[in-house]
Amino acid sequence: MSKLEALFPGIAIRGILPDSVVTVVTAQFGSNAPVLTYKTASGSVENELIIRYNDSQLEVSETGKTWSFDGDCALFSRVSEAHRIRLAHP
Repeated sequence: MSKLEALFPGIAIRGILPDSVVTVVTAQFGSNAPVLTYKTASGSVENELIIRYNDSQLEVSETGKTWSFDGDCALFSRVSEAHRIRLAHP
């Protein structure tokens, strides 16, 4: 998976604007060049077409959120049920 596929809403990245961190609002994927909508530090929202050879410039910043809700819901259900059974057994 390249860095372009790792772009999801809420993630903070470097490399779009010089010496600045932007927050991804949406990433609409086409064939080879997604359209990235992002919010700058000043609060303005802008769009940019990211070409596949430019993804080497992108760097995920640690200041963005470190969690997401894209996990396996069936696995979560099984784990929570197992934990509930473990707590119910004396």
